[in-house]
Amino acid sequence: MDKVYLERYESLGYARYICTSCYHCISKMGVSYCSINMRGCCSYFPKFELIDIHRMVKSAEGLQVLKRIIDNPGTVVYNYYIHAKGYFDKDGYEEYLKNAPEEDDIRDKTIFFRACPFVKSGYGCTLPPVYRNYVCNFFICDEVINNVDDEEVKNQYIRERSRFVRWAEWENMSLESILAEHHLNLRDDFEGSIKLLQEIPLDIFEFPQLKELNVINIGEKDA
Repeated sequence: MDKVYLERYESLGYARYICTSCYHCISKMGVSYCSINMRGCCSYFPKFELIDIHRMVKSAEGLQVLKRIIDNPGTVVYNYYIHAKGYFDKDGYEEYLKNAPEEDDIRDKTIFFRACPFVKSGYGCTLPPVYRNYVCNFFICDEVINNVDDEEVKNQYIRERSRFVRWAEWENMSLESILAEHHLNLRDDFEGSIKLLQEIPLDIFEFPQLKELNVINIGEKDA
């Protein structure tokens, strides 16, 4: 039986939700019609905000990850975040639209033809989990979250995710304010911004222990 559980990275005040069904994903969002096979829900082009970059600059490994993100051909650096754009099969998408099923409940059908620049076919994400953003680390698809064995614990997962996101948004605003006070931003002075972020202590978010959730397949739930 598949499970959902919390994995914590205590030293950096970070965590992620792990879903063991991802490697054999059957979610509609995981369907790929592009050249990147078995990429699950990794059609998302990740946005790395200041809180993510702040974690990266605190270690040699994190700095290497940041360099890899910057070196990605589709990456765009903005004042206070980095957007890593990936693969999109535009021709395949336009051809698909000619006969796309109208009953499909996926509104944005570009997801079938996109892939994150850091996902490897048949493997998954190649970035260390601690340096991924919270969208990547806390997303659980509806097919999984709606088929777990404990509603109360499920709601705890949802509440803790929301609590972390609110905290992360506050941290991003605080880091942005500090950079602005020093007349710095990532686009105009990347190295200066990174140096200042290295000097700022990390604020640690305390994640509670969460009970594992069992994922029930549809047939078992209806039995």
